[in-house]
Amino acid sequence: MKKPEYRELINELYSRRTKGIKLGLERVFSVLEKLDNPHKSFKSIHIAGTNGKGSVSKIIYNLLRNHGVNTGVFTSPHLTRFTERIVVNDCEISEDEVIELVKTIKPFADELTFFEYVTVMAFVFFRQKGVDYAVIETGMGGRLDSTNVVTPVVSVITSIGLDHQEFLGNDIKSIAKEKAGIIKKGVPVVLSKQEKDAEEVIYEKARELDCPVFTYGRDFFAQLKAMDLNGITFIFNSSEFGSQSSEFFLPLTGFHQLENVAVALKAFLTAYSDWKFNLIKEGLKNVKIPGRLEVVSNHPLVIFDIAHNSHAAKNLVKSLKTLTDKKPVVVFGMMRDKDIESFVKYFENYAHKLIFTVPHYERALTVKELDMRIPQNSSGMIKIDEPLEAFKEGLSFCEKNDNLYLLCTGSAYLIGELKEYLGDKTLHRSLGELI
Repeated sequence: MKKPEYRELINELYSRRTKGIKLGLERVFSVLEKLDNPHKSFKSIHIAGTNGKGSVSKIIYNLLRNHGVNTGVFTSPHLTRFTERIVVNDCEISEDEVIELVKTIKPFADELTFFEYVTVMAFVFFRQKGVDYAVIETGMGGRLDSTNVVTPVVSVITSIGLDHQEFLGNDIKSIAKEKAGIIKKGVPVVLSKQEKDAEEVIYEKARELDCPVFTYGRDFFAQLKAMDLNGITFIFNSSEFGSQSSEFFLPLTGFHQLENVAVALKAFLTAYSDWKFNLIKEGLKNVKIPGRLEVVSNHPLVIFDIAHNSHAAKNLVKSLKTLTDKKPVVVFGMMRDKDIESFVKYFENYAHKLIFTVPHYERALTVKELDMRIPQNSSGMIKIDEPLEAFKEGLSFCEKNDNLYLLCTGSAYLIGELKEYLGDKTLHRSLGELI
């Protein structure tokens, strides 16, 4: 049961979202200085990108932890608990610790937005816990993201696509320029494979700042050996391993995770020289990331994935077609700033049925807005406002037909809401009374 004081403080924090998204670093730098610069007390690995940055962050974190390193990780958004965002040595920040941190930061923090406040909170907490390495995921963009006050030991840029155009620009080149803003003088850059325009922008920035760049498919490689719903087996080649190629298992599945794990491995090897082969192998086996092609039930098959843009949807569909012969009933909800037209296009010829729903979040696309953006007769789509009702409807199709499975996707907010309904921590045993 949440303490009333914690509930109050979290509500107060969330009320800062009315300040909107204010890109810029001055406010954060100012508050950090007043708190004696906690972001300078640890080594950091900084990760930007459109897709894959959450997975890459968590994989790097697991590799450091398995080497016994005192490690923190800061990611967003959370799925069911605010405390998921800030983790040190496998323990989420506690509600009591959140209360104390808010009291510490509050006197200096009038102007901070929600995300800026939480970023400062993470950095202060990492210092308090004596963290040696912090794995830090950007919230949005890079150049003006509130996390971009750190000077990391490695900068990582995952796959870049069109997203948040109203803030980052309308084309890949503009968005890549914002993401490349995390690159710092002389700091190595590890890069996912990019579209040509994005790659050119990043390479130019790296040359300007005299940074070595390691690019997936050019400087390090991964080869998929096997893939099923339990994960992927792959071979990884990089200069750190000399001429030997090494086979690993990652309990995350999907073609996109091959590139993510390769990028994470290269970033880890670049950041941490005292690595051990057997500890890398074990560290990868321990990776668990909710909401990434996550099987939450086998009978019927139910999969949750936070794919929230057309690029992620395309990768998801490609992987699912390989992973199962069954057809999906797709329950999805999205934020109104996403390209829902392209998202739906990837599913409408693959899905048995599409069920649109509306997560309880102020940015969620409504049924009325959906009807304005997608013609009524496009796919015989079912529309159900309430996510739990949509989930039950989708489930009922799959219970009656062994050739169907349920896929819930489109937004981290939807997946988080469904996980809450289903009891979160008991998900992998059953789906409560619904199944």
